[in-house]
Amino acid sequence: MGTGFSETPLAVFTTLAPMGAGAFLVLAYIVAAAKLDDEALARLDKLSIVPFIVSAIGFIGAFFHLANPLHALGVFAGIGISPLSNEVAVGVVYMLVALVYVVLAFVGKLTVSSRKVLSLGVAVLALVFMVFCGLAYMMNTIPTWNTPASIVQMVGYGLLGGSVFAALTCGLAHVDASRQVLVAIVAPAVLGLVLSLAGFGMQIMAAASLSNIWGVAIDLVPAIWGLFAVLAICGIIALALVAMGGKKNFPIAFSALACALVVVGVFLARIGFYGLYMSVAL
Repeated sequence: MGTGFSETPLAVFTTLAPMGAGAFLVLAYIVAAAKLDDEALARLDKLSIVPFIVSAIGFIGAFFHLANPLHALGVFAGIGISPLSNEVAVGVVYMLVALVYVVLAFVGKLTVSSRKVLSLGVAVLALVFMVFCGLAYMMNTIPTWNTPASIVQMVGYGLLGGSVFAALTCGLAHVDASRQVLVAIVAPAVLGLVLSLAGFGMQIMAAASLSNIWGVAIDLVPAIWGLFAVLAICGIIALALVAMGGKKNFPIAFSALACALVVVGVFLARIGFYGLYMSVAL
């Protein structure tokens, strides 16, 4: 599988951070459209810490990618110039606003209006962050990454993973799985799976036509279509688990297993993504 595993910290970051962001997006829609009672909203408020922790673990992975973690602040020197710096900057803004929301939610200080405004703000920033996670890899010097498919798959991973983590959050908060809640979770999960497979598949097919003096890009990861299959199988099973769990108020075991499957599938897809690294010169 080549050098893909050498980028494990980045794979952790681009797997978990967008998933936490996607969960905030899904939960914001549930808060706005599901007509939950005050007690259910209070429980869901407190459990919003779950997607925050998921994103935070992802950011810790990015931190350990640095050659010297003590120089982390140096990343911000490239804002506006470096795609990676832009991604991190947007991610930090998203995490700070999410932190404000989580803290106010946890201590029970959210009013009806502040909940709607903050949840919508976090949701918008979460979506922007997912897009920037893909934009960070669109570099002319790396043609195997420099494709809109990089953005498509990152948004897909965020929606797919975010949906299953939102289901887990709702299960932990004992939120009744009404039709609105079920649709709010399953619909973005289906869209996320489609985007994930389409984006990853398009990138693999593009890699088959790219080469340099050392060979064809797709040969860098001989098992790349196997990783695609793993992503598809994990995503489909997770989607089925969430859909079935929605009939029983999202049992924690069902939702937790769905989360684990999606994390494994997306993580391996990200390892394959990094393994397809091929620069113009080398």
